[in-house]
Amino acid sequence: MDAYDWIDLGNGRFVYRKVGPMCRGPRSELATPMLVRAFSEPVQSMADGKWYDTPRDLERTYKASGNPRGEEFTPLGNETMKTVEAVADPKERRAHVKQAMQDVMTGNLPPEIAAIE
Repeated sequence: MDAYDWIDLGNGRFVYRKVGPMCRGPRSELATPMLVRAFSEPVQSMADGKWYDTPRDLERTYKASGNPRGEEFTPLGNETMKTVEAVADPKERRAHVKQAMQDVMTGNLPPEIAAIE
């Protein structure tokens, strides 16, 4: 007879589902094959910056013959880097603004701005 129980989804919702043994263990001595499935959304290649819909097309960009740099790449994962908020020092910022204002008043402009005038 199958057992059913309420499962908490973590967002305040509960669903009534069939529950069974959680882990069956390995069925044989052979290793589990790695399955490569199609992407649900396009993925950007870090080798050439283009977007790809299939893993096969994406893996071609990791080979030297498939990217504009002509280098061999090794995929490590798809984790994103954590962004760190920059902490601004008010005293340092004030000193930079004063220095920039002094440079403008004395005519000591950066080459990019001097080229505009």
